[in-house]
Amino acid sequence: MKTVKHFIPTKVVFGRKTVRRIGEEIESLGLKGEKVAVICGKSAVSNGYVAIIKEQLKGKVEVFDIVEPEPTVEVALKVIEEVKKFSPELLIAVGGGSPLDVAKVVSVMLTNEGELSEFIGVPEAFKRPGIPLVAVPTTSGSGSEVTPYAVLTDRRRFRKAPLISRYLYPVLAIDDPELTFTMSQVVTANTGVDALTHAIEAFVSKRATEISKLYSKKAIELIGRFLPRSYGNPRDVEAREGVMFASLLGGMAIADAGAGLVHTLAHVLGVILRIPHGLANGLFLVPVLKFYGLSAKEEIEEIGRLMGFEGKLSDVLENLRDFLTFLGIPQRLREVGIRESDIPTFVDLVMEKKFLMGNLPRVPTERDVRRILEENL
Repeated sequence: MKTVKHFIPTKVVFGRKTVRRIGEEIESLGLKGEKVAVICGKSAVSNGYVAIIKEQLKGKVEVFDIVEPEPTVEVALKVIEEVKKFSPELLIAVGGGSPLDVAKVVSVMLTNEGELSEFIGVPEAFKRPGIPLVAVPTTSGSGSEVTPYAVLTDRRRFRKAPLISRYLYPVLAIDDPELTFTMSQVVTANTGVDALTHAIEAFVSKRATEISKLYSKKAIELIGRFLPRSYGNPRDVEAREGVMFASLLGGMAIADAGAGLVHTLAHVLGVILRIPHGLANGLFLVPVLKFYGLSAKEEIEEIGRLMGFEGKLSDVLENLRDFLTFLGIPQRLREVGIRESDIPTFVDLVMEKKFLMGNLPRVPTERDVRRILEENL
Protein backbone atom coordinates (compact mmCIF):
# COMPACT_ATOMS: atom_id res chain seq x y z
CA MET A 1 0.00 0.00 0.00
CA LYS A 2 1.28 3.46 -0.86
CA THR A 3 1.63 6.17 1.79
CA VAL A 4 -1.77 7.50 2.81
CA LYS A 5 -2.48 10.99 4.12
CA HIS A 6 -5.79 12.09 5.57
CA PHE A 7 -6.60 15.38 7.29
CA ILE A 8 -9.94 16.69 8.52
CA PRO A 9 -9.92 19.17 11.40
CA THR A 10 -13.72 19.53 11.32
CA LYS A 11 -15.93 18.03 14.02
CA VAL A 12 -18.94 16.52 12.24
CA VAL A 13 -22.30 16.06 13.94
CA PHE A 14 -24.66 14.16 11.63
CA GLY A 15 -28.28 13.25 12.29
CA ARG A 16 -31.88 14.35 12.48
CA LYS A 17 -32.60 17.42 14.64
CA THR A 18 -28.88 17.98 15.33
CA VAL A 19 -29.32 21.65 14.38
CA ARG A 20 -31.13 22.03 17.71
CA ARG A 21 -27.89 21.06 19.48
CA ILE A 22 -25.73 23.65 17.76
CA GLY A 23 -25.33 25.76 20.90
CA GLU A 24 -24.03 22.91 23.05
CA GLU A 25 -21.75 21.69 20.24
CA ILE A 26 -20.23 25.16 19.94
CA GLU A 27 -19.69 25.24 23.70
CA SER A 28 -18.12 21.77 23.64
CA LEU A 29 -15.36 23.13 21.39
CA GLY A 30 -14.71 26.07 23.68
CA LEU A 31 -15.56 28.59 20.97
CA LYS A 32 -16.32 32.20 21.88
CA GLY A 33 -19.84 33.19 20.97
CA GLU A 34 -20.50 36.65 22.33
CA LYS A 35 -20.78 38.05 18.79
CA VAL A 36 -21.94 35.65 16.09
CA ALA A 37 -22.36 36.44 12.39
CA VAL A 38 -24.78 34.19 10.51
CA ILE A 39 -24.02 34.15 6.77
CA CYS A 40 -26.74 32.83 4.46
CA GLY A 41 -29.11 33.53 1.60
CA LYS A 42 -32.69 34.72 1.82
CA SER A 43 -34.17 31.21 1.82
CA ALA A 44 -32.43 30.16 5.05
CA VAL A 45 -34.29 32.99 6.77
CA SER A 46 -37.65 32.41 5.10
CA ASN A 47 -37.48 28.65 5.78
CA GLY A 48 -37.05 29.35 9.49
CA TYR A 49 -33.62 27.71 9.79
CA VAL A 50 -31.87 30.87 10.96
CA ALA A 51 -34.50 31.38 13.66
CA ILE A 52 -33.93 27.83 14.95
CA ILE A 53 -30.19 28.47 15.17
CA LYS A 54 -30.59 31.84 16.87
CA GLU A 55 -32.70 30.21 19.58
CA GLN A 56 -29.74 27.99 20.51
CA LEU A 57 -27.21 30.86 20.83
CA LYS A 58 -26.54 33.02 23.87
CA GLY A 59 -24.55 35.91 22.39
CA LYS A 60 -25.41 38.78 20.08
CA VAL A 61 -26.33 37.48 16.64
CA GLU A 62 -26.26 39.45 13.39
CA VAL A 63 -27.68 37.90 10.21
CA PHE A 64 -26.12 38.63 6.80
CA ASP A 65 -28.57 37.11 4.30
CA ILE A 66 -27.04 38.57 1.15
CA VAL A 67 -25.35 35.55 -0.43
CA GLU A 68 -26.50 34.76 -3.96
CA PRO A 69 -26.35 31.40 -5.77
CA GLU A 70 -23.12 30.71 -7.70
CA PRO A 71 -21.39 33.59 -5.85
CA THR A 72 -19.01 36.01 -7.50
CA VAL A 73 -15.98 37.79 -6.07
CA GLU A 74 -18.11 40.93 -5.90
CA VAL A 75 -20.72 39.19 -3.73
CA ALA A 76 -18.02 37.84 -1.42
CA LEU A 77 -16.42 41.27 -1.07
CA LYS A 78 -19.79 42.79 -0.16
CA VAL A 79 -20.33 40.19 2.57
CA ILE A 80 -16.76 40.66 3.87
CA GLU A 81 -17.30 44.40 4.10
CA GLU A 82 -20.59 44.07 6.00
CA VAL A 83 -19.39 41.36 8.39
CA LYS A 84 -16.16 43.24 9.13
CA LYS A 85 -18.19 46.13 10.58
CA PHE A 86 -19.71 43.71 13.10
CA SER A 87 -16.33 42.21 14.20
CA PRO A 88 -17.67 38.73 15.07
CA GLU A 89 -15.93 36.12 17.20
CA LEU A 90 -17.70 33.28 15.41
CA LEU A 91 -19.25 32.70 11.98
CA ILE A 92 -22.12 30.35 11.19
CA ALA A 93 -22.86 29.53 7.55
CA VAL A 94 -26.37 28.27 6.75
CA GLY A 95 -27.44 27.06 3.32
CA GLY A 96 -26.06 25.30 0.26
CA GLY A 97 -22.57 25.39 -1.12
CA SER A 98 -22.76 29.10 -1.96
CA PRO A 99 -23.26 30.46 1.60
CA LEU A 100 -20.79 27.92 2.98
CA ASP A 101 -18.11 28.88 0.46
CA VAL A 102 -18.66 32.62 0.94
CA ALA A 103 -18.49 32.22 4.73
CA LYS A 104 -15.18 30.37 4.38
CA VAL A 105 -13.83 33.26 2.35
CA VAL A 106 -15.08 35.79 4.90
CA SER A 107 -13.43 33.81 7.69
CA VAL A 108 -9.92 33.98 6.22
CA MET A 109 -10.20 37.43 4.68
CA LEU A 110 -10.99 38.95 8.07
CA THR A 111 -7.60 37.77 9.38
CA ASN A 112 -5.35 37.86 6.30
CA GLU A 113 -4.15 40.77 4.19
CA GLY A 114 -4.32 40.89 0.41
CA GLU A 115 -6.76 41.15 -2.49
CA LEU A 116 -9.32 38.37 -2.68
CA SER A 117 -8.88 37.78 -6.41
CA GLU A 118 -5.16 37.11 -5.87
CA PHE A 119 -5.93 34.06 -3.72
CA ILE A 120 -8.17 32.26 -6.22
CA GLY A 121 -6.56 29.09 -7.55
CA VAL A 122 -3.46 29.48 -5.36
CA PRO A 123 -2.96 26.54 -2.94
CA GLU A 124 -2.25 27.50 0.68
CA ALA A 125 -2.22 31.22 0.00
CA PHE A 126 -3.34 32.20 3.52
CA LYS A 127 -0.86 32.66 6.37
CA ARG A 128 -3.26 32.82 9.33
CA PRO A 129 -6.31 30.87 10.50
CA GLY A 130 -9.61 32.62 9.95
CA ILE A 131 -12.45 33.43 12.31
CA PRO A 132 -13.85 30.08 13.55
CA LEU A 133 -16.63 28.87 11.27
CA VAL A 134 -19.57 26.54 11.90
CA ALA A 135 -21.16 25.09 8.74
CA VAL A 136 -24.83 24.11 8.60
CA PRO A 137 -25.66 22.74 5.13
CA THR A 138 -29.29 22.78 4.00
CA THR A 139 -28.67 21.01 0.69
CA SER A 140 -27.02 17.67 -0.09
CA GLY A 141 -24.41 18.31 -2.72
CA SER A 142 -21.36 20.47 -2.14
CA GLY A 143 -19.88 18.71 0.90
CA SER A 144 -18.26 22.09 1.53
CA GLU A 145 -18.60 21.64 5.29
CA VAL A 146 -15.68 19.17 5.17
CA THR A 147 -13.44 20.50 2.39
CA PRO A 148 -10.54 22.97 2.16
CA TYR A 149 -12.11 24.62 -0.91
CA ALA A 150 -14.26 27.68 -1.56
CA VAL A 151 -15.36 28.32 -5.14
CA LEU A 152 -16.01 31.82 -6.49
CA THR A 153 -16.56 33.26 -9.96
CA ASP A 154 -14.26 36.13 -10.91
CA ARG A 155 -16.10 37.84 -13.75
CA ARG A 156 -13.41 40.47 -14.33
CA ARG A 157 -10.90 37.71 -15.11
CA PHE A 158 -13.57 35.43 -16.60
CA ARG A 159 -12.81 32.42 -14.42
CA LYS A 160 -14.38 30.21 -11.79
CA ALA A 161 -11.96 28.43 -9.49
CA PRO A 162 -11.47 27.46 -5.86
CA LEU A 163 -9.56 29.04 -3.06
CA ILE A 164 -7.59 26.20 -1.48
CA SER A 165 -6.30 26.17 2.09
CA ARG A 166 -6.32 24.09 5.26
CA TYR A 167 -7.65 27.23 6.94
CA LEU A 168 -10.88 26.91 4.93
CA TYR A 169 -12.07 23.87 6.87
CA PRO A 170 -14.93 24.78 9.26
CA VAL A 171 -14.29 23.87 12.89
CA LEU A 172 -17.76 22.32 13.20
CA ALA A 173 -20.28 20.87 10.74
CA ILE A 174 -23.90 20.26 11.70
CA ASP A 175 -25.46 17.97 9.09
CA ASP A 176 -29.19 17.71 9.80
CA PRO A 177 -31.08 15.89 7.00
CA GLU A 178 -34.36 17.49 8.06
CA LEU A 179 -33.04 20.84 6.84
CA THR A 180 -33.16 19.48 3.28
CA PHE A 181 -36.94 18.92 3.28
CA THR A 182 -37.55 22.32 1.69
CA MET A 183 -35.36 21.65 -1.36
CA SER A 184 -37.33 21.68 -4.59
CA GLN A 185 -37.22 18.70 -6.93
CA VAL A 186 -34.82 20.55 -9.25
CA VAL A 187 -32.46 21.53 -6.44
CA THR A 188 -32.60 17.97 -5.05
CA ALA A 189 -31.51 16.63 -8.44
CA ASN A 190 -28.79 19.21 -9.12
CA THR A 191 -27.22 19.02 -5.68
CA GLY A 192 -27.44 15.24 -5.59
CA VAL A 193 -25.66 15.03 -8.94
CA ASP A 194 -22.99 17.35 -7.54
CA ALA A 195 -22.43 14.92 -4.66
CA LEU A 196 -22.29 11.99 -7.08
CA THR A 197 -19.75 13.81 -9.24
CA HIS A 198 -17.53 14.50 -6.23
CA ALA A 199 -17.55 10.83 -5.31
CA ILE A 200 -16.89 9.62 -8.87
CA GLU A 201 -14.17 12.15 -9.66
CA ALA A 202 -12.38 11.40 -6.41
CA PHE A 203 -12.67 7.65 -7.10
CA VAL A 204 -11.01 7.84 -10.53
CA SER A 205 -8.44 10.44 -9.45
CA LYS A 206 -4.74 9.56 -9.48
CA ARG A 207 -4.63 11.07 -5.98
CA ALA A 208 -7.20 8.61 -4.64
CA THR A 209 -6.14 6.75 -1.50
CA GLU A 210 -7.50 3.73 0.29
CA ILE A 211 -9.29 6.11 2.66
CA SER A 212 -10.77 8.38 -0.01
CA LYS A 213 -11.93 5.34 -2.01
CA LEU A 214 -13.93 4.13 0.98
CA TYR A 215 -15.68 7.50 1.15
CA SER A 216 -16.26 7.54 -2.62
CA LYS A 217 -17.66 4.03 -2.87
CA LYS A 218 -20.12 4.48 -0.01
CA ALA A 219 -21.23 7.85 -1.38
CA ILE A 220 -21.81 6.39 -4.88
CA GLU A 221 -23.79 3.50 -3.42
CA LEU A 222 -25.96 5.83 -1.34
CA ILE A 223 -26.66 8.18 -4.25
CA GLY A 224 -27.65 5.29 -6.49
CA ARG A 225 -30.02 3.98 -3.85
CA PHE A 226 -31.50 7.12 -2.36
CA LEU A 227 -31.31 10.05 -4.82
CA PRO A 228 -34.18 8.80 -7.04
CA ARG A 229 -36.31 8.31 -3.91
CA SER A 230 -35.41 11.74 -2.56
CA TYR A 231 -36.16 13.27 -5.95
CA GLY A 232 -39.55 11.58 -6.10
CA ASN A 233 -40.59 12.19 -2.48
CA PRO A 234 -39.03 15.16 -0.68
CA ARG A 235 -40.48 14.04 2.67
CA ASP A 236 -38.80 10.62 2.53
CA VAL A 237 -36.65 11.04 5.64
CA GLU A 238 -34.55 7.94 5.08
CA ALA A 239 -33.76 9.02 1.50
CA ARG A 240 -32.91 12.59 2.55
CA GLU A 241 -30.63 11.18 5.25
CA GLY A 242 -28.91 8.84 2.78
CA VAL A 243 -28.22 11.56 0.21
CA MET A 244 -26.95 14.01 2.82
CA PHE A 245 -24.58 11.37 4.19
CA ALA A 246 -23.40 10.73 0.62
CA SER A 247 -22.77 14.45 0.19
CA LEU A 248 -20.71 14.51 3.38
CA LEU A 249 -18.65 11.50 2.27
CA GLY A 250 -18.21 12.97 -1.21
CA GLY A 251 -16.80 16.12 0.35
CA MET A 252 -14.35 14.08 2.39
CA ALA A 253 -13.33 12.19 -0.75
CA ILE A 254 -12.50 15.28 -2.83
CA ALA A 255 -10.72 16.83 0.16
CA ASP A 256 -8.22 13.97 -0.17
CA ALA A 257 -8.28 13.13 -3.89
CA GLY A 258 -9.42 16.35 -5.56
CA ALA A 259 -11.86 16.85 -8.41
CA GLY A 260 -11.16 16.39 -12.11
CA LEU A 261 -12.13 17.19 -15.68
CA VAL A 262 -15.88 17.17 -15.02
CA HIS A 263 -15.47 19.99 -12.51
CA THR A 264 -13.07 21.84 -14.79
CA LEU A 265 -15.61 21.83 -17.62
CA ALA A 266 -18.46 22.63 -15.24
CA HIS A 267 -16.64 25.63 -13.80
CA VAL A 268 -16.07 27.04 -17.27
CA LEU A 269 -19.72 26.46 -18.17
CA GLY A 270 -20.63 28.27 -14.95
CA VAL A 271 -18.53 31.27 -15.97
CA ILE A 272 -20.07 31.45 -19.43
CA LEU A 273 -23.71 30.88 -18.43
CA ARG A 274 -23.85 30.95 -14.62
CA ILE A 275 -26.00 27.84 -14.39
CA PRO A 276 -26.25 25.70 -11.21
CA HIS A 277 -23.01 23.84 -10.57
CA GLY A 278 -24.61 20.43 -10.07
CA LEU A 279 -26.46 20.75 -13.37
CA ALA A 280 -23.19 21.65 -15.11
CA ASN A 281 -21.51 18.60 -13.59
CA GLY A 282 -24.37 16.40 -14.77
CA LEU A 283 -23.96 17.60 -18.35
CA PHE A 284 -20.33 16.49 -18.45
CA LEU A 285 -20.26 13.41 -16.21
CA VAL A 286 -20.95 10.76 -18.87
CA PRO A 287 -18.94 12.47 -21.67
CA VAL A 288 -15.85 12.71 -19.45
CA LEU A 289 -16.10 9.11 -18.22
CA LYS A 290 -16.48 8.06 -21.87
CA PHE A 291 -13.31 10.04 -22.67
CA TYR A 292 -11.42 8.33 -19.84
CA GLY A 293 -12.57 5.01 -21.26
CA LEU A 294 -10.05 2.19 -20.90
CA SER A 295 -7.78 4.32 -18.69
CA ALA A 296 -10.43 4.09 -15.93
CA LYS A 297 -12.29 0.98 -17.07
CA GLU A 298 -12.09 -0.91 -13.76
CA GLU A 299 -13.15 2.12 -11.74
CA ILE A 300 -16.07 2.94 -14.06
CA GLU A 301 -17.35 -0.63 -13.97
CA GLU A 302 -17.05 -0.61 -10.17
CA ILE A 303 -19.08 2.63 -10.13
CA GLY A 304 -21.74 0.79 -12.13
CA ARG A 305 -21.85 -2.10 -9.68
CA LEU A 306 -22.15 0.29 -6.75
CA MET A 307 -25.10 2.03 -8.41
CA GLY A 308 -26.78 -1.24 -9.33
CA PHE A 309 -25.87 -1.15 -13.02
CA GLU A 310 -24.73 -4.49 -14.41
CA GLY A 311 -22.49 -4.80 -17.47
CA LYS A 312 -19.32 -3.54 -19.07
CA LEU A 313 -18.06 0.01 -19.42
CA SER A 314 -20.42 1.00 -22.25
CA ASP A 315 -23.41 -0.42 -20.37
CA VAL A 316 -22.49 1.53 -17.24
CA LEU A 317 -22.27 4.78 -19.21
CA GLU A 318 -25.64 4.17 -20.84
CA ASN A 319 -27.28 3.38 -17.50
CA LEU A 320 -25.67 6.42 -15.88
CA ARG A 321 -27.01 8.59 -18.70
CA ASP A 322 -30.51 7.17 -18.08
CA PHE A 323 -30.10 7.84 -14.33
CA LEU A 324 -29.27 11.49 -15.02
CA THR A 325 -32.10 11.83 -17.54
CA PHE A 326 -34.56 10.58 -14.91
CA LEU A 327 -33.34 13.41 -12.67
CA GLY A 328 -34.02 15.99 -15.38
CA ILE A 329 -30.39 16.61 -16.35
CA PRO A 330 -30.13 17.70 -20.02
CA GLN A 331 -27.91 15.64 -22.30
CA ARG A 332 -26.95 18.37 -24.75
CA LEU A 333 -25.06 21.62 -24.16
CA ARG A 334 -27.35 23.46 -26.56
CA GLU A 335 -30.22 22.77 -24.15
CA VAL A 336 -28.64 25.13 -21.60
CA GLY A 337 -27.62 27.78 -24.15
CA ILE A 338 -24.12 26.87 -25.35
CA ARG A 339 -23.57 27.67 -29.03
CA GLU A 340 -20.97 26.44 -31.48
CA SER A 341 -19.42 29.92 -31.44
CA ASP A 342 -18.73 29.51 -27.69
CA ILE A 343 -16.50 26.45 -28.17
CA PRO A 344 -13.15 28.20 -28.91
CA THR A 345 -13.42 30.33 -25.75
CA PHE A 346 -14.62 27.30 -23.78
CA VAL A 347 -11.60 25.25 -24.88
CA ASP A 348 -9.15 28.05 -24.04
CA LEU A 349 -10.57 28.45 -20.53
CA VAL A 350 -10.42 24.70 -19.85
CA MET A 351 -6.82 24.41 -21.03
CA GLU A 352 -5.79 27.26 -18.71
CA LYS A 353 -6.55 25.04 -15.69
CA LYS A 354 -3.30 23.08 -15.81
CA PHE A 355 -3.12 22.61 -12.03
CA LEU A 356 -6.07 20.16 -12.11
CA MET A 357 -4.73 17.97 -14.90
CA GLY A 358 -2.38 15.94 -12.71
CA ASN A 359 -5.35 14.22 -11.04
CA LEU A 360 -6.77 12.76 -14.22
CA PRO A 361 -6.56 9.13 -15.38
CA ARG A 362 -6.25 10.48 -18.92
CA VAL A 363 -5.05 14.02 -19.62
CA PRO A 364 -6.92 15.75 -22.47
CA THR A 365 -5.34 17.71 -25.27
CA GLU A 366 -6.94 20.82 -26.69
CA ARG A 367 -8.33 18.65 -29.50
CA ASP A 368 -9.83 16.23 -26.94
CA VAL A 369 -11.65 19.02 -25.12
CA ARG A 370 -12.98 20.38 -28.40
CA ARG A 371 -14.22 16.93 -29.37
CA ILE A 372 -16.00 16.45 -26.02
CA LEU A 373 -17.79 19.76 -26.49
CA GLU A 374 -18.68 19.24 -30.14
CA GLU A 375 -19.94 15.68 -29.64
CA ASN A 376 -22.24 16.84 -26.84
CA LEU A 377 -23.41 20.14 -28.31
